[in-house]
Amino acid sequence: MIGMIQLRGLAGGSRYAGEPLASVLGHALDQAALLQAAGFTMLMVQNLGDLPVAQSAAPAQVAWMTRVARELRFATHLPLGLNLLENDVEAMLAIASAADCDFVRVKVFVGAMVTPSGVEPGRAFATIRARNDLRAGAVAILADVHDRTGTPIATSGLVDDVHTAFAIGGADGVVLTGRSHAETVAMLSDVRARFPTRPLIVGGGVSADNVAEIVRLADGAIVSSALKRDNDLFGELDAAKAHAFVTAAAAAR
Repeated sequence: MIGMIQLRGLAGGSRYAGEPLASVLGHALDQAALLQAAGFTMLMVQNLGDLPVAQSAAPAQVAWMTRVARELRFATHLPLGLNLLENDVEAMLAIASAADCDFVRVKVFVGAMVTPSGVEPGRAFATIRARNDLRAGAVAILADVHDRTGTPIATSGLVDDVHTAFAIGGADGVVLTGRSHAETVAMLSDVRARFPTRPLIVGGGVSADNVAEIVRLADGAIVSSALKRDNDLFGELDAAKAHAFVTAAAAAR
């Protein structure tokens, strides 16, 4: 169960309006404390407040994310990951190595996708090179394949692309998310049949109502909107919903 810490706008991002770093950091630490108290087993921090994003992160964004990630590392005993929505893997690996994070999420890893930010190529080569250059082999790579926020334009099919992510790209785990719960289940079923022992993570759309079905097929889930008031991705975390999700997931296991 990977609970999402969604940051407010960072300096250098499109929506930054002058909020001090101390305030951004305090909000992140509050989210981490709530998720840890609810019983989440892993945390991931993401720059949601920077949407829309460019093709690469600005230096100020990298600096602020590094500070936030490092403070979260000191504040919690849970495994910690990060994602930059720019899909800037060099920046993500640099932050992860400096802040002692455990994993990064790469939203476009193999093939190519049309996303709200434009056409994005797979970043497997850049990810592995950056991890090697930084001697950051302990940082795991969670790679999205056919992420629901984009449309594949260069693909051999889902299962073959997952094979490429594992066998050639060197992903440590694959993240699968359909545009609906039914599509997510279908994707998981197809990939699990081909890769019975590989780590498969659901990247979104998991709630207390459907987690029992997800548990049967996936090794983990990244959870955000289902923990928010009114299921609003940009809203605030709700402690009661976070506890309810953990309870439902534990019962399903």
